[in-house]
Amino acid sequence: MEVVVLSADPQAGILTSQGRHAEIETVLVLLDELEMQVPPALQKEIQNLSKHLRLALSPILLFARKLDEVQQLASAQLGPQAVHLLAWAWQRRAVLGLTTTDLVKSVEPAWQVVAQTLFSAWDLTVRASSAVESWHSIVRPHLAVHRTLSAGILALLAVWHNHRIAPRGPHVGLSPLQRTDSLHQNSDWLVALGYSAQAA
Repeated sequence: MEVVVLSADPQAGILTSQGRHAEIETVLVLLDELEMQVPPALQKEIQNLSKHLRLALSPILLFARKLDEVQQLASAQLGPQAVHLLAWAWQRRAVLGLTTTDLVKSVEPAWQVVAQTLFSAWDLTVRASSAVESWHSIVRPHLAVHRTLSAGILALLAVWHNHRIAPRGPHVGLSPLQRTDSLHQNSDWLVALGYSAQAA
């Protein structure tokens, strides 16, 4: 899920959260139509995908709704086409080899204050799906084999995660348990499950 989505027409600027919502609604309509045309063996898969999208529709765009105000203000100040151009450049900043600061300096001086506000808002945006995607990457191999997750497997995953030492980032060297309980010394999840230290 992109932080910012360009309109097909540059003169229309970028999509608002309402526009993005409408696009997902269109996808859902197409999925409903597709369900009627696929073989029966695939219909359940289409139904599940459609169900998950409908359940996620509101929370998945929460970050986009929070951006609407700053984006609409920028469009009012610079015009939709200018915001479209700024969004295009921001999306490609890594390819262009530019930092956000470089990007601000590269635009018209009259745009720089608004551009800085926009870029900062986009840079600081946290998408709700990122944590979900991380967990999905962990359980995907199991799902590929077993097609389901039992309560026992989920509990085992929770034990493993809570004892896992962060290899980098702001919590490097600490597990979730250690961050919440300074007295917790054991970092081996197998020991926590009752196995001996040697077996672990």
